[in-house]
Amino acid sequence: MSADVPGAEPTKGRVIAEGVYWLGGCLSASAEGQEVHYHVSSYLVMGSEASILVDTGDPAHRDTVLAELENALGSRSLDYVFPTHPEIPHAGNLPVLLERYPSAVVVGDVRDYALHFPEYADRLTAKHAGESVALGDREFHFLPAYIRDLENTLWGYDSGAGIMFVSDGFSYIHDIPGPDEDDEPVHLPGQCRLLSTEMPEPPSVEQAAYGTGRALYWTKFVDVGTAFRSIEEALEDYPTSLIGPAHGNVIDDVQGMLTTSLAAHRKVYEGRRL
Repeated sequence: MSADVPGAEPTKGRVIAEGVYWLGGCLSASAEGQEVHYHVSSYLVMGSEASILVDTGDPAHRDTVLAELENALGSRSLDYVFPTHPEIPHAGNLPVLLERYPSAVVVGDVRDYALHFPEYADRLTAKHAGESVALGDREFHFLPAYIRDLENTLWGYDSGAGIMFVSDGFSYIHDIPGPDEDDEPVHLPGQCRLLSTEMPEPPSVEQAAYGTGRALYWTKFVDVGTAFRSIEEALEDYPTSLIGPAHGNVIDDVQGMLTTSLAAHRKVYEGRRL
């Protein structure tokens, strides 16, 4: 683990399991006069024969992502890039990655990517929920996105380390910004590479509800009980030791966070204004 320097980007990612690297950077904002950070994470999964990058990170972190990725790959190349959906924090670095790694293929729900990146149309391979790619000693599975931002969002699962990558799902904050401040799930400087149980205290239902109700506005109008039953079934089918969100600390207390997140969604739904 590399130490985080307050106000600065980490120079290396963190190994969170064998063959899995937590990459990306944090955006900085001010909440009630205090600096807070906002994760924009990517994850590299390296099998014995192939590698896959989950989400590309924000273009503001282009140099950080490229440096971390090069450090993690060593002498190997990048084989697959999986943007969970075509939004800037998740696909914004796709062109520079495809230029840097000319043999890399984009996988996932790529139905409209050729419109955004016509020059790379021949490097798009559609993958649907239920399909997978072989990485050698492990497989990467594409899963339905039970909590999502866009229609063509997918989640992922690494069979080697038992990690579920949930894009915009399970994001939460640790300090609630003021009413006029940023509504993204934030944390304090120095906490950028901490697992959820390494934080000073676990996120509360109120903190999870704050981020959920603003970042995913539709949750005010949808009872997500059915979605969480599907998530619980997915966790049984795909034994999960870690959850990797794009916007939030990596979760190593899976059952605890599942309980907190479900309660947060219900709080948002029950507190909606119609």
